[in-house]
Amino acid sequence: MQDPVVIRKQLGKRVRQLREKRVWSQEELAHQSGLARSFVGAIERGEKDLRLSTLAKLANTFSLSIAELFK
Repeated sequence: MQDPVVIRKQLGKRVRQLREKRVWSQEELAHQSGLARSFVGAIERGEKDLRLSTLAKLANTFSLSIAELFK
């Protein structure tokens, strides 16, 4: 069984890697995705459970599928 906390932390690391690859600040990612900067920070730290709509916003911002966010 998978631990939701571990999944959130892994997703947060992935979002940070994708953001840094584009040389974006958290503020720029927030602007591009329509999310709040503080929320982006919480995602990267693995503190927030994400809705499907938020996953879709992130995936679209990075031009990925939702599944690719988890790779």
